[in-house]
Amino acid sequence: MRKLIRVKMKSVKHIRMLTYAAIAMVLLLQGMWMANAFQLTQKQLYSQINDIFSVSLNRELIIRTEARLITNEEIGTVEQDYETGSFGTPQLLLQDLFARKKNFISLHRVDTIFNSEISRQNLHGKFIINRINPSTGEVLETTDPKRTGVLKGALTSEIIPIRIDGSEGVQVLLLSPYRAIFRQMLFALILSLLLILFVGYTLFFVMRSFNKERHLRQLQADFSNALIHNMASPLQTIYQVNALMKNDQFVADTEKRNKSIELARQQIVNLQALTDRILTVARAEQSPLSPEIKPTDVTQIILQLIEKFSVQVKKEVHFSTFFQPDHILFDADESMLYNAISNLIDNAIKYSEESVEIEIDCQLKDNGLHIGIKDNGYGISSADQRTIFEKFERGIAVKRKEATGFGLGLSYVKSVAEAHHGTVNLFSKKGEGTLFELFFPFDNGESGKNNKQSDHD
Repeated sequence: MRKLIRVKMKSVKHIRMLTYAAIAMVLLLQGMWMANAFQLTQKQLYSQINDIFSVSLNRELIIRTEARLITNEEIGTVEQDYETGSFGTPQLLLQDLFARKKNFISLHRVDTIFNSEISRQNLHGKFIINRINPSTGEVLETTDPKRTGVLKGALTSEIIPIRIDGSEGVQVLLLSPYRAIFRQMLFALILSLLLILFVGYTLFFVMRSFNKERHLRQLQADFSNALIHNMASPLQTIYQVNALMKNDQFVADTEKRNKSIELARQQIVNLQALTDRILTVARAEQSPLSPEIKPTDVTQIILQLIEKFSVQVKKEVHFSTFFQPDHILFDADESMLYNAISNLIDNAIKYSEESVEIEIDCQLKDNGLHIGIKDNGYGISSADQRTIFEKFERGIAVKRKEATGFGLGLSYVKSVAEAHHGTVNLFSKKGEGTLFELFFPFDNGESGKNNKQSDHD
């Protein structure tokens, strides 16, 4: 059994590793795709800015040309000089001509045209335009209000020459280009974010499923071990007593024989109680408990349980009780109420040191029956309190070898409380003991009257 569980857990571990690897690969590919998309968009933006800037310069040049008519003779004076290696486009020839005639390029006019064009193409951002010396990088003129002509982290366009000798050129600097890039990538970013969220949710769901399965397998192993432990000891005792019965000398000793028979009988009763508990929980799993409501002597039930545990347990147990009124009758399922209180007392003893103090407070109030069982035991951590009422859950107690069990007791107590339309509450702090409070409401007014009338009997 244990070997099979280990094999299954190993298989689950491999599946988990493969899932992690697959999800990591998806995220890596998604990251690579986003990086490539970013670089492509950046290149497109760079090309777009250069085109818009070139168009803006040409429009500014046209404005200056229309303002001052240029003759073919004047253009001819700046024709390409093959001896010096000076070549240029017609626009460069005109820019150079205007520069020599002191009709310099208007950066502010270019700024206005450029701003209008980028707005038309839905590109936004702060920018400046510089006239610079390409060879030295010296800023000769700028639209920068700070007059520095420098923007940190800006996207810089190509330098477009405005002198044939290459001594001057113009350039645009776009601040925070990432905003423009991300604006253009908005749809892709949304899809990518949705994919990452989907992958993240998948990872979370898979992790939760794996952890839940691992937890269930651990509970299965704990339950099997507890079942074997709880059945082995009584069966061994019964076997030994049965073997002794074959000894004529033992059979002749009436006192020893009767003690052994009584011991075997007690172990059979324990096995029967164990079987009944498991079957009860199994039936509760298939359908809700159906209590048989009838007048029940709650005071007598608690006193019987105190006597039972005082005799059976090997620890030093001190009980203190408070009943209000002194004799309490309440309409409930007697067997269920007996077993529920028995489970709580049994837990209080098992999960405590050798000296156990148990306080039982039972009060009949206007809204119903209140039963509190408090101990000075190990206490229950906050993490365990969230799951302690679930089937097979034992929390940190599973590590205590002296505190054996199946993790079914508190689940049964909760089922009994809910079957009576009541509740069970837990108040505990690790190392400071535990208080369980059972509450069973009156089913109707007549029930309440009967209970109150019984106080005077």
